[in-house]
Amino acid sequence: MIETKKGKYTDEENELIIQSINKGLKEGKKEREVLKELSEQLKRGYAGIMSHVRKLRSEYPDRFHSHENSADGSSRLNSWEEAEEEIVIETVNQFLEEGKSLSAAIAELEKKLSRTQGAIYQRIYTLRRKHPEKFTHLPTQRPRRRRKFQDWQVHRSMIRPLEEPFSYQADPEELSSAAENQLATASDHLSAFNNTYASNMWSGENESITREEAMIFKAFEERYGRPNPDTRGKLIHLMRTYGCTRVSIALFTLSEDKAFPTIITDFLEQRLQNHKFF
Repeated sequence: MIETKKGKYTDEENELIIQSINKGLKEGKKEREVLKELSEQLKRGYAGIMSHVRKLRSEYPDRFHSHENSADGSSRLNSWEEAEEEIVIETVNQFLEEGKSLSAAIAELEKKLSRTQGAIYQRIYTLRRKHPEKFTHLPTQRPRRRRKFQDWQVHRSMIRPLEEPFSYQADPEELSSAAENQLATASDHLSAFNNTYASNMWSGENESITREEAMIFKAFEERYGRPNPDTRGKLIHLMRTYGCTRVSIALFTLSEDKAFPTIITDFLEQRLQNHKFF
């Protein structure tokens, strides 16, 4: 692989580029073909030469004869002349009447007009839209079918506001008897669950606890003994009010509190008064 040159273009290279482009376009060559020849001749990258040509055109517009020349050497820009449009219409009608494809007509027009196939196709589309009477064969328009939606796409669920309480009131006209029975059964189960949870909120052993709460209960039992139902309910209330992390930190740092010795002393006094050890 040949290593391409890099760096600033010399004055000799600039002069060669300008002369080669003007000469090639005058002979009817496409600019990309001239750029490829310059890339091999100067041993520079194709993209680099293409970018440098844009720079030269902006700096020395008078040095370039035209941006693009036709096959006969006459200067033209991107605008289409009436004669070119007539050639496009005649060629397309001729090829389609002979049963040939539109792509074959575009390839023939590319040679006649020295334009790209994309530009020719775009012009054919524009002319068909502006002057449909000049074309003997027009593409049939596809019928626009109405999109069919599935049932699940049409019937959307109702979105209730967040401020409303969780309550579901079914319309008897919309629900069958089986659906009404299932709804009633579900409501009964929900009410029973709420009542059970409320009654067990301050209960003891039957209270469902998380893994973190169980670990705190275990630590409390190792330090201060097994809690009774009232103490257990109070611990659950503290953990769900302040969070398990805060409760565990407070539990493990009780002895560091200045009031802790006083509380222990008061408890010791009550124990000595209520129990006779001698």
